[in-house]
Amino acid sequence: MTTERVFMTEVVEYDAVGPVMRTGDIANAVIDAVADDNPGRDVYVTDRGDYVHIHTLMDCRLTRASLERNLGRNYDLAMLEIEMPSFAGRMQTSDREYRWYFKT
Repeated sequence: MTTERVFMTEVVEYDAVGPVMRTGDIANAVIDAVADDNPGRDVYVTDRGDYVHIHTLMDCRLTRASLERNLGRNYDLAMLEIEMPSFAGRMQTSDREYRWYFKT
């Protein structure tokens, strides 16, 4: 993790939204990409061994451009779902961006 806005945590807040990823290179790139794509927001990572919950509060964006930059190669964003067994919040997807958000 390359940013001071990324925090390891044991607790997932009620209004936390974002992907739950299998641990590995893709997850590490997603953590950094989420930090890039959500300026002004803290990024929380809950490590559960085989998977990590990557979240921000209320709204979380992940762009293909940011993920590719952090991964160092091209990446079809639709393939993210193979590495993402779950997520928190509601999700909107396109070929350029995934967005998770909290709605009451």
